[in-house]
Amino acid sequence: MTSTTTIQDAVSTLASALESSQNKYNRAMFDAQPASIQKEILQNCYNNGMSVKKISQMTGVATSTIYTKIKAK
Repeated sequence: MTSTTTIQDAVSTLASALESSQNKYNRAMFDAQPASIQKEILQNCYNNGMSVKKISQMTGVATSTIYTKIKAK
């Protein structure tokens, strides 16, 4: 293993940890909203080009739930 690989692994691990922390924060903020606002958030994300998979990753909401709550075009 080279030092470059070790550095890349460390950066990757850090990036994953930061993304995980951000996703937990996103989920807490999402959960704190009333159901009507949650639906609006999901719809706006989808309408602005975010994939259902990415919305699911960021909010922690199951993809099937997202499809149920949005009007997919």
